[in-house]
Amino acid sequence: MKREFTPADAIILAAGASTRMGDLKQLLPYNGTTLLGNAVYQAQEASFERIIVVIGADADRVREYLGQWAVEIVENSNWQAGMGSSIRAGLECFKAAANSSAAVAILLADQPYVRAGHLLALRKLLDDSGLPAAAAEYDGQPGVPALFCREALPLLAGLPPDAGARRVLRDSGLRIARYPLEEAATDIDTPADFAALESMRP
Repeated sequence: MKREFTPADAIILAAGASTRMGDLKQLLPYNGTTLLGNAVYQAQEASFERIIVVIGADADRVREYLGQWAVEIVENSNWQAGMGSSIRAGLECFKAAANSSAAVAILLADQPYVRAGHLLALRKLLDDSGLPAAAAEYDGQPGVPALFCREALPLLAGLPPDAGARRVLRDSGLRIARYPLEEAATDIDTPADFAALESMRP
């Protein structure tokens, strides 16, 4: 029987300019789609109620690409300020909707080895733990992907523009359920990272 989870939405952060890559990494090909497309697909398979994608750099190009996906698009006009500003933009969309979602996931577009099964495990952990957050643990520290109950959202909304969710997970004192996920340690920032990813393809 299919497990029923507390309703949750997902926010995928995809606003950066990929300056270290030299090309917009969100739209680099991966797994029959793109890095961003893969992130959306995994979120869909993890049965989130809504999927919100925050875009910024090269917004028209990314928006056009996302036309093929059932997602809500939020454009962060202040994306250059940093990841915290994109989290805030996504949260504003999340809080504005009149739905029953009691939690929100923060996901990245450039963690190709994070799969739907991992996200479902995080959802189960959040429900079973009774704690206000559940986060992947890698390199000995909590990080994204992570889920936050509504009671924890003021901590996310209060992040400085240049800080990410890891600051809340590591420095705020928030009680967190941890899910070992070394796959989340791999993100794609440089041409060398992408070449290594390509070399692992069958």
